[in-house]
Amino acid sequence: MPHSTQTKIAKGAVWMILFKLVERGLGLISTLILARLLMPEDFGVVAMAMSFIAMAELLSAFSFDTAIIQNQEATPEHYNSAWTCSLLLGLMITLMMIALAVPIATFYNRPELAWVVIALAFGPLFTGAQNIGVVAFLKELDFRREFRFQVSRKLISFCIVVPLAFLFRSYWALVTGILVSKFCGVLISYLMHPYRPRLDFSKARELLVFSRWLLINNAAGFFKERAADFFVGRMIGANSLGTYNLAYELANLPTTEIGAPINRALLPGFARMHGPIEVSSAYTNAVGILALVALPIAASMHALAPYLVPVMLGNKWLDVAPLMQLLAFNGALLLFHASICAVLIGRGFPARVMYANLFYTAMLLALLAGIFQYDKNIGVKGAAYAALLTSLLSTPAYLYQLRHCLGLQPFLFIKAATRPALASALLILMVQWIIPPYRVGATFLPTFIWLLAGSIVALGTYVAAVLLMWHVAGRPAGAEQMLLQRLAKEWAQRFKLRTGSSHV
Repeated sequence: MPHSTQTKIAKGAVWMILFKLVERGLGLISTLILARLLMPEDFGVVAMAMSFIAMAELLSAFSFDTAIIQNQEATPEHYNSAWTCSLLLGLMITLMMIALAVPIATFYNRPELAWVVIALAFGPLFTGAQNIGVVAFLKELDFRREFRFQVSRKLISFCIVVPLAFLFRSYWALVTGILVSKFCGVLISYLMHPYRPRLDFSKARELLVFSRWLLINNAAGFFKERAADFFVGRMIGANSLGTYNLAYELANLPTTEIGAPINRALLPGFARMHGPIEVSSAYTNAVGILALVALPIAASMHALAPYLVPVMLGNKWLDVAPLMQLLAFNGALLLFHASICAVLIGRGFPARVMYANLFYTAMLLALLAGIFQYDKNIGVKGAAYAALLTSLLSTPAYLYQLRHCLGLQPFLFIKAATRPALASALLILMVQWIIPPYRVGATFLPTFIWLLAGSIVALGTYVAAVLLMWHVAGRPAGAEQMLLQRLAKEWAQRFKLRTGSSHV
């Protein structure tokens, strides 16, 4: 098949990764500016408010767009009903959060938090008003237009938020940034797609039948990501919560920047596939690519965190480094969990995703409660240990669902990730052997030089180790071969263009 679904998925993954690189580039610059201007407590205040806002948004977390993507026979009535339900649920959440602003501030014993909650409460309304027509970009595997849509709103948001950071120099810069991003998404969605939704409830019941599982699954996903916020914010305070949230965000870069765009391409792609052989082949290749790219990033972040944090964020954020070292491995595990969830939802098994996520959530809450009950002085490290241990112990549950629903055996997962995992372990050992431990109080220039040297050592070690192990294994078909062929093709095209232009 010259233009098969797998080819579209591969191209889509490239577009989505490119979007994430652009988005993260803008987001990283914004974060670095904000981290230099603001204090950990400012990040903590916003995290406190967002925990409750996100919990309220669970009422609208039916993922109607996912239901439309999965339904290959969706009609305009489906689109209109999805938009109508999303808009009304968003309005309901906005009104509810405005009413609960004062009680939330009382829960955290932070009176100023009430106005933050009121401002952020308009975010769900903006999200609900977004043009449902843009779902067609993913449904039709038109990832180029999806890329343009996502990047344009992030670029506009960046151009507005950064000047506001210098103006406010408080958590209001973060609040404004969140709202501007959501509002820009609404405007651009109507500019980029001609579809104009209208009020319609004719297909609401049909959408809810599929999406009811996604609602419960999204609720579990919320507690999967936000449970630690309640424990840390309530028991330790805004300063520690701000430190933990920033560490979590940076440590989960393999998931958010590599895994998320690939999984975004996997879901509509797997919804179109036919037969277990095609699904098995596509999933094995997807896991191999994920492992090959994301595992060394997680390993590098673990090894270089003590140098990375003072260079990126400054010395006032040094407490982030040990948390990043723990959470980097957690991010890598969550990456594979997300890929399994994308495949299961794409193949029509949202209930199974819900079961796995509920199991994860129950374990995380139990470990958080147990750790903080055992040692109330453990601090934010307790939350990081609980997250890592939960991700590790729950992985078999996700693999079981994959085998039970699709017949994909765990050895496919293990086989695809073995060489990247071993090479990543060697990467950590080599960096720790060559690069000296970080010395607190070191100036910027030597810290940056050691960070650069460590990055070169990490990259060289990983590439050499992966290629050597692949060669020793007999150069089997898989992620390494696909990546090398892709690089060779790109190089040949560039060389051909360069040669052609020289003869003009």
